[in-house]
Amino acid sequence: MRRLALLTLLLPLVAPAQPALAQASALACPVRVDPAAFASEARLSTLAEQQEAFGPRPTGSTAHAGYVDWLEEEMAAIPGLQFSSLPYAIDRWDSLGTGLTVGGTAVQVAAPVPFSSSTGAGGVSAPLVHLAAGTNITAANAAGKIVVRDLPWTSVPNLLFYPLGLGYSMYDPAHTINLLGSESMEAPAAADADLKAAAAAGAVGVIEVSQLPHAQIQGMYAPYEGLPYGVPGAYVGADQGKQIKDALAAGQPVQAALTVNAAWTPTTTRTLLATLPGGSAQKIVVESHTDGMSPVWDNGPLTMIEMARYLSSLPVECRPRTVQFAFVTGHLYQHLTGPDVREGGAGRLAAQLDAEYDQGGVSSVVVLEHLGAKRYDAVARPNGLPGKQLVANPTLTELLMVPVSESTPLRELVKGHIQYWDVKRTAILKGLSAADLATVPHHCGFGGEGTPYNQHLLPVIAPIAAPKTLFSPQFGTEAIDLPAMRKASLAFTDVVLDLGPMAQSAVAGDVTAMRQQRASGTPGCA
Repeated sequence: MRRLALLTLLLPLVAPAQPALAQASALACPVRVDPAAFASEARLSTLAEQQEAFGPRPTGSTAHAGYVDWLEEEMAAIPGLQFSSLPYAIDRWDSLGTGLTVGGTAVQVAAPVPFSSSTGAGGVSAPLVHLAAGTNITAANAAGKIVVRDLPWTSVPNLLFYPLGLGYSMYDPAHTINLLGSESMEAPAAADADLKAAAAAGAVGVIEVSQLPHAQIQGMYAPYEGLPYGVPGAYVGADQGKQIKDALAAGQPVQAALTVNAAWTPTTTRTLLATLPGGSAQKIVVESHTDGMSPVWDNGPLTMIEMARYLSSLPVECRPRTVQFAFVTGHLYQHLTGPDVREGGAGRLAAQLDAEYDQGGVSSVVVLEHLGAKRYDAVARPNGLPGKQLVANPTLTELLMVPVSESTPLRELVKGHIQYWDVKRTAILKGLSAADLATVPHHCGFGGEGTPYNQHLLPVIAPIAAPKTLFSPQFGTEAIDLPAMRKASLAFTDVVLDLGPMAQSAVAGDVTAMRQQRASGTPGCA
């Protein structure tokens, strides 16, 4: 009877919802989600396959718009929801074709760097220069040349996810996480700095070399700032990178021709809002993004469909607060509203919720990203082939990181549901950046879509995994562990249920004082 006990304790503290809460107690509202009343693994699989059928979904593309329309159709079949949209005008970047020759020999291109400068169909020609990691791109070494660059791998020590670091609580009952090990993945986001430096240095273009094979990175999409670069850029796989470096190894000048043919097309994109009225107008916002490359990238909306279906089946008296489902655009177009602010659609929504919060319009935000992501290990390729390849781990999911804002009751709430539903390999975190006690909040980074809500000082719970497969459309529904996704979906649906009657003072925790500090002049996150 845990939730009923919670109702009894918190009734006096949630004045706007008191009548509904009293009725909820009399109705004996569900203590937990009944798994028999929630989507099965088969249902989640069907949704994931339907999502995958849209293909890669860059912001504002036909595939992206189709996916959002489909989400609206799915949600419209659920009784009681009210719909609206937040539209944005953008210039969509479209790749029209790529090509590369080195010393007259064709080299496969895996993908253009999104938002690259267009070479037109004719391409550009220039000598190649390989600048190793740690070597700055300057006019002296890069002007007039096509720069070859190796993509770095980021590595984060596992200890960081435990209480001595950024952690609040770790749930790893089988002890699968090596405390002395680390989590690592290739970082195509590094191309952002490379292309900017190359443009400043007067380079002609950039070729980014992955350690992974062409077949695993074809169509890779990152970085996704939404701003034009001053030079063209392209990704190649490990074999193609070796081909290029072998050509340079003789020490003689090597001429290359790079084609990144692209166009900017004015279009519109939208954030879809589906609102389920509750006993009070104060909102719990459940959010995920809709523009991505693969099923695991954007499977948060699939959980949201089934969460909405379950919650709508309950009497309104069992929903003390309104729940708003936000299917957000601009994740792959971070400068959604112009060059001066990097926020995407999540940042725009966070600013609106921030303005509503002190008037009692908003309670909390739950952001869902990459649930049930299978773990893929980067292993040496067979037969002496260069680089690494990603191989699915037969038993493990990726670490699920769950940053939670500065509220002990909120963190304990999440901890309890993670353990009850056995969502293995989950780290509940204070944040995903180092603490700065001179700012509010103290931890500015939440690692993903939850970051802008945290920076706007909203109570936020933001589960996210970082699978090595994330940026590539070559990994489909097979990259989702459906049992793990379902467990996480049940856990966070339970979280939303418990947020309904929870006193706002407990939901907010130290966020209340931090908002007061901000109003008094304490700086926020840069």
